[in-house]
Amino acid sequence: MQFEIIRDPLWNNIRVDPVAMRLVDTREFQRLRYVRQLGLAHLVYPGATHSRFEHALGTYHLASRTLSLLAERGELERIGGDERQIIRVAALLHDIGHYPFSHALEEIGAINHEDVAGPLLTGGELGEALRAELGADAPDRVHALVRGQSESPLQGLISGSLDLDKIEYLKRDALMCGVPYGEIDVDRLTNSMVLLRDPASGALHVGVAEKALSALESVLFAKYQMYRNVYWHHAVRSATAMYKRLVDDALRTA
Repeated sequence: MQFEIIRDPLWNNIRVDPVAMRLVDTREFQRLRYVRQLGLAHLVYPGATHSRFEHALGTYHLASRTLSLLAERGELERIGGDERQIIRVAALLHDIGHYPFSHALEEIGAINHEDVAGPLLTGGELGEALRAELGADAPDRVHALVRGQSESPLQGLISGSLDLDKIEYLKRDALMCGVPYGEIDVDRLTNSMVLLRDPASGALHVGVAEKALSALESVLFAKYQMYRNVYWHHAVRSATAMYKRLVDDALRTA
């Protein structure tokens, strides 16, 4: 299989397979180049100008790496053959519905970005590419994963307390803001992920081996520190509040 290599400041080389590359080249995905990951945080942290485009590629990279590690340990033998590719694609497209300042605007009643993702995944160039590469039901399967509503045993990699999205954005945001708060033991965590059976329902879910509890704690502590020092920095919240009021006033007088 021919891979494209994309250089990244956080993960170095990201290997993108042909299916993912076709999706990256769609208009819907290229739009993410112009959506800042951290909204107005660059007013406080000048380096925080990175976009959801590179974050999505980084999440895809983590998904590919984690799936390979799970497969090496035989954890995926009970998983359908095409499930791995669907998970990789869902990791790549998990933020496809984001628009500029979407989290801020959702707080004043704008449509949730996960709902916005629906038409983008099922229609247009992106929907056509998903159906052509992965089957007629691929857009709906990917959207269910993005919304956290899939019955896939690997749902937890896309949306949940251990999801790869969280690991990626904490690491990338800390790097780009120049703060030391996103230190996560990613290798230990991904190498310790397992599929565990729920004793009540019998369903499989993503979990971690007991030996990786400290690595899991590093995610929780990094999230706490990033919210305290970056996402909820008083100046960032102030600028966001002013932006929300501006948009709300404009909508009320329109």
